[in-house]
Amino acid sequence: MNSTTNLDKLKAAGEAGNIDMLYAVIQVDSSILEIIDSNQFVETPLHISASRGHLRFAIEVMNLKPSFALKLNQQGFSPVHLAMQTDQKRMVSRLVDINKDLVRVKGREGITPLHFASQIGEIELLAKFLFACPDSIEDVTASGETALHIALKNNNYEALHLLVDFLTTNIKKGARELEYKILNYKDDADNTILHISALNNEAQALRLLLKTRINLNAKNLESKRALDIATTLENKSILISAGSKPGPQVMVAPTLAYKLRPKTTIVRKVLIYIRRIERDISEEQRNTWLIIATLVATATYQSALTPVGGVYQVSASDNNANITSSHSTISTPSNAGKSVLSKVDFFMFSYMNMISFFLSTITILILTPGGRVGSLVVAGPVVWFILCYCFSLWRISPTHGIGNVLMFRLIFCFSVFATGVCCIILVYYRFMHITKKLNRP
Repeated sequence: MNSTTNLDKLKAAGEAGNIDMLYAVIQVDSSILEIIDSNQFVETPLHISASRGHLRFAIEVMNLKPSFALKLNQQGFSPVHLAMQTDQKRMVSRLVDINKDLVRVKGREGITPLHFASQIGEIELLAKFLFACPDSIEDVTASGETALHIALKNNNYEALHLLVDFLTTNIKKGARELEYKILNYKDDADNTILHISALNNEAQALRLLLKTRINLNAKNLESKRALDIATTLENKSILISAGSKPGPQVMVAPTLAYKLRPKTTIVRKVLIYIRRIERDISEEQRNTWLIIATLVATATYQSALTPVGGVYQVSASDNNANITSSHSTISTPSNAGKSVLSKVDFFMFSYMNMISFFLSTITILILTPGGRVGSLVVAGPVVWFILCYCFSLWRISPTHGIGNVLMFRLIFCFSVFATGVCCIILVYYRFMHITKKLNRP
């Protein structure tokens, strides 16, 4: 009976926002807040004060018992949810300042404060939530809806615009993959935000989405694209102008089991082997092998420029040099700058040198971290480095322009073949790596 009376007094203190009454109850029963906290679903004094806008009282309770801010009442709402429902914006802002994780508290039907702000079109709160807790953009409701789905379904264009701007300007690690994932996320009916936008009469939102990395060909549970379900001629025209094409009405999408079926191809086996190597090595091993591979590639390239025995030299006093008086042009001998090795010896040297060079460069390409940055900064220059190597080897070959042309052709064909194989493996592997990351659920 005494405990019930204290709970009633504590509730009255929350409704009145009376801090003195709060501590008066605590003096009588020091464990009363702990008793309330032991319940999974309960209306705490913080819930009461938050819904009524008693800011000082709410902060006092939150300092005493921070866990109250994460609790849901019997209706499935947290204190922040209740404060938003009663338009207590200042209360919401201060509570989030104290604990930014409150933005991600999932209430009834999995709705977070971010979802609720997107639903009611509270732009300032939405911006504050994204700034305080950027990861909250990844949260979805029990129906599989993102904040963008909710904004579209409630015709809140400004909220949608803010969310899209946040995704497209985000620069944190993995932001590009996150942008693609959220923009193309599917709800429980497999509808993306493009599907929902196509169903609405608001063409402005549709144009906004088409400026992003949205997937025009995504299909819902009925195997329909956004163009297939567009309700107005304007929406259909906008989608067609963006490159969308109508597809067959009934098409069975490949299942996960189908994707996991092994395809016994040589290329697939090579890619699986490469990926296993990448995943099994540690970062320290990767760095060590990269250094070794780079040193080997550099050494073999240098040895190709200065082969054993050197190259034929030429000077102005050479008997084979002819000087043209009108233009003072020196005509060099035909073998100047070419290896002094015999054709057979040069072929053996080149063959062994190329094997070492291509193995080391392929190793560099495999060990380089994936993604667009890795491909741009490392893969591109390495491929051009390989082409320069082939050209240098061709220029110093004793078979270039003289003697046994067949021997030179064998060396050159081998160089081109090895370079082509290296480039094909690199491009295909990078494409598969990026595609798999973007399509990851």
